[in-house]
Amino acid sequence: MKVFNFDPAQFSANYSSRGFVHIPDGVAPGFLAFARGFARDAVARDASLADWAIKNKKSQFLFEFSEDTDFVADIKDPVGAVAGVAGSQVTLCERHVKVYNDNAPPEPPPHKDRVASEITVGIPLEVPENSHIILYPQHHREINRFASTALHRASLRDGERPEQLLEGIEPEVARVWPGDVILFKGSSIYHERVNPANTSLLYLKFNTLGLDPLGEDPATQQQRNASLAAIKDIDDQALLSAPLALSSRLEKISRHYSRLFWQEILQANLWGETEVTLTPLEFALIQTLGHERVTSAALLARLGYGGGDLQEPLSKIRELVRNGLMDLVLPD
Repeated sequence: MKVFNFDPAQFSANYSSRGFVHIPDGVAPGFLAFARGFARDAVARDASLADWAIKNKKSQFLFEFSEDTDFVADIKDPVGAVAGVAGSQVTLCERHVKVYNDNAPPEPPPHKDRVASEITVGIPLEVPENSHIILYPQHHREINRFASTALHRASLRDGERPEQLLEGIEPEVARVWPGDVILFKGSSIYHERVNPANTSLLYLKFNTLGLDPLGEDPATQQQRNASLAAIKDIDDQALLSAPLALSSRLEKISRHYSRLFWQEILQANLWGETEVTLTPLEFALIQTLGHERVTSAALLARLGYGGGDLQEPLSKIRELVRNGLMDLVLPD
């Protein structure tokens, strides 16, 4: 199903220079009708995502695209083109319908989306006449490094909160109606919806980090399944030539110190799962791999492993793959 109804080339320069772009009538009419029907049905079934509900503000629902939607051609390619990157470099990290309560606060403080929401795409479904979006694309553009808006806000000290930083600054106002689409740099631009009561929207969020903590990009689970199947039988020689990538679901690595004589502990976090404790070598493998896609042999060479006995580092790579922190990226 066609999702968008615009030529990305007409909007990419504006997105690059301003950090956001409003595209009137940018949503394909058939998709808008489908999304509205999905939202009505989800509300009727009360199929909300409990972990994502915000008390006295809004409910959220996981959006399911129609089976005839091509995630690359219909979604990633046009979004990537507006943002100036290839669709193949774009990871979908959120696909939620958000329905605001009738008593939602009319003027909540501006916020930044979580770190994975580098590119936020908003598709209004139902919008009251007095509701609109405000953005501050020219002010305080530091990226939210945290895994949620709430964690970002909690990290701010007195005087650093957006209602203080932005006081007296006139925001950009975007009146985005059903059928329109807005794209903006969600993790770095302070933004908010004013008078959101009884508004419903579909938000699609993307990044170029390969980050999908919630596993909402279909490619994430496909890659995970293929990686687990491959690691079962691959021998060391084949593993050395196999490309590796960080798992899209690897959200963060934490270093903390136990009260037991302040011993250091490293733990990797996958959303919704128990933390995985890392050895120094496992952390070095993850940190050195970074956001690249390289073979095991190249990765080990960067860490100073030449010939000789590679049994220990290869066993650690196998463990990282089995624990979902790395993936083998094998040809189809």
